[in-house]
Order: sequence, then structure tokens, then C-alpha cells
Amino acid sequence: MRRWALVTVLACACHPPRPVETIATPPAGISMAFYQAAGKSYTVVDDRRWVVVRGGLLLLDHIDPGAALPSLVIEPLGGGALTVGQCDRDHETQQLSPDAALERYGAWQERRRQRAVDGELEAEPEPAPDSTISVVSPVVRCTATGGEGKQLVRVLYVSTSLAYHAQHDLTMTTGDRATIATRFAIATPSWGGTAEVSLFEGLPGGELPAALLARGALTLDGSTTVLGAPPRETPAAARRIFDGAIRAGVGNASDPTWGRDSVHAVWLWLELPGVALSPGPVHAHLELPGEAIRDVEIPSAGREEIHGGTRLPLWIDDQLRGIRNRIVAGADGASLVDRFVISVSNLGTEPREVVIEEKLRPAKRRAIKTGWPTKPVISTDVVRTKVSVPPGGTERVGYAIEYVF
Repeated sequence: MRRWALVTVLACACHPPRPVETIATPPAGISMAFYQAAGKSYTVVDDRRWVVVRGGLLLLDHIDPGAALPSLVIEPLGGGALTVGQCDRDHETQQLSPDAALERYGAWQERRRQRAVDGELEAEPEPAPDSTISVVSPVVRCTATGGEGKQLVRVLYVSTSLAYHAQHDLTMTTGDRATIATRFAIATPSWGGTAEVSLFEGLPGGELPAALLARGALTLDGSTTVLGAPPRETPAAARRIFDGAIRAGVGNASDPTWGRDSVHAVWLWLELPGVALSPGPVHAHLELPGEAIRDVEIPSAGREEIHGGTRLPLWIDDQLRGIRNRIVAGADGASLVDRFVISVSNLGTEPREVVIEEKLRPAKRRAIKTGWPTKPVISTDVVRTKVSVPPGGTERVGYAIEYVF
């Protein structure tokens, strides 16, 4: 056994060692990754550049003013022994133009006037502004040890001021499909050269992985550059929805007055299942069956996220009118029952399918107790009933929802 073990060891020793894989040093250049989701955005800047270290000091220009210095990472590339210590940023005082100074002074006067109207007593009055403004310098000073002279380094940081802005063009010429083309505008810094960029919808570490929207190159000359994503075709459906409740101004869902008031408008919405749109306005060109051709501008704030997709408000159908009546029973702070009678009238000459929606109160338990002519369908945060309203006719539904808080 010993002989065979020795032979095995010698046989293994005869194989030449595997070559060590050499990792190539990345070339000088800038890349940026833009992330955006739920009203938040930031950009990761990866800047590989040649710098000169003199007397233990490293100066870095063209660092975005929106960069958080605690996020700044500087590391040598190509095997250098550089160690970077404390980094600080300078501030510069700049002279405003006469028009800008006058505008600033007018805004200060308006703040004073508003405080006087509101009856606010100023213990320390805000001083009047002068014609100068202090701005953050793009130059960062860092202490450095272990290396002198010219070196290739990677400068990595997070900026909250660099961002992209989306504009969506949606075209729908059939009843069930839409085409979306998205353009992304980026105001570039005046650093010179170019940068490779990637745009993402979502944030790293979020509930869903960040989705790549577009890639491209930017010229860093202070202009606004537009990148386009390939057009995509997606399922789409136009639905008339009556959601009459007004819930603004009441935060406690156990309050009987929550969602008390109503409106009569029935909206036409465009549902895009499985589609997430970056924040930004939507220009929609619609040629819907039975509708006049329309072009609609939809602001970013108007959209809704629904069951993994997006819903866009188009217009109010002036041929439909909804009425929502509600009675609250048994409200004791721990539970209550909402009883609804909802009707939709059709003043037009064509039958219309309308989805009646009622957003649910936040609660520990919710249950549909009664419903006519049928019980509505309950989902995570809404109950829905679908009715077909004949020309000149009215359809009514009723149901009760029990809540335990």
C-alpha cells in the first residue's frame, strides 16, 4: 500500500503547475451606473484616471458636487502602494449676475412677507442675501502616503445629483397591444472626454433586482444627452373604472369618516400588465376601437402600480356618471362595517363595461359579508365589481365589508 501511495504522489507531482491567471489592469476612463426607483435615485461613478501625488497630497478635480465624501473610495491600479487618508472639499464664492441677485433678494422678501402673514415671530431674522453665493468646489484634497509621482488610480463614489429623466412615447392602435419607446435625458457634467453609462430601473438590494434599461456613451461637455431604449411591445387594455371615494386628509383608517366623500367621474385607464415605467411623463397616441383618435399627456404622478404592472389615467368618460353611497355601522374603534350602494349611469348610445373599485381600509382582517347581485372580488387592497351598463341605463351593486383593526 505504501508503494502505491508513493507512486500516486509522484505521479501527481509530475504535472506542471497551472499558470497563474493575470488580471488585466482596467484602462483609464469613466463609467457611470444610474439607478432610480420609487422617487429615489443615485449614480455610482467609477473613474479610472492618472493622478500625481506630491508631498503627501493628492488633488482630484472633476468630482461631482453631489458626491458624498464618505462614499469616496480611492485605490491604486497596477500594483501601486498608495494609501489615501482624509479627503476634504473646498468651497468657492462666486458673484451672481444682477438678474440672479435680484431674484434671490425677491425670494427672501417673499419669505419674510409670508412669515408675517402667518404670524411667526422671528427670534433670529434671516439676514438679507448679498450678491455672492458659496458653491461646492469640484476639487477634492486628500492626504496620501506610500507613493509619489504619477499613478493610475480608481476613484469610486456615489452621487445624488447625477440622474436621468425619462420620457415615454406610447402608441396603441389595437385593442390589446401597445408599443412603448423610451428616451432618457441626462445633464452631463463639464469634465471633458466621454463616459460609458448604464441606466437601471430599481436599486441594488431592493425587493426586486435592478433592471437594465439602456446603455450608451455620454460626451461630458455640460450638455444634455438623450439615450434611447429599443421600442417594446406589450399587452395593454383600456378599462373604464369608477373609484369614487376621496380619502385625502384622513390618515386613521378606523375613523368612520375615512373615504366618506365621493366624486362622480368615471375614468378611462390604460392598464399595462407586467410593465414598469421609469418615473417620467408619458405621451400616448391612442386609436382605440369605438373612440376618437387622441393624443394624451400623462404626468408621472398620475400613474398607479397594480399587481405587477402600471395603470395610466387617460380621460374622464363624460357619458358615464357614478354615484357612491356608504353607511358605516358598528364603529367602536376596534371594528366596523362599511355598507355600499353604488350605481353607474350611461348617457351614451353604446353599452359600456365599467369596473367599480373600492379601496380597502388598512386592517388586520377584512371580509365581504354580503353582495348583490353578486359579491365583489377582493384582492390585496381593493374590491372590484364589473358591470355592463346599457345605453341610457343604470346598473347598481351593493355589498358590505367588515373590518377588524
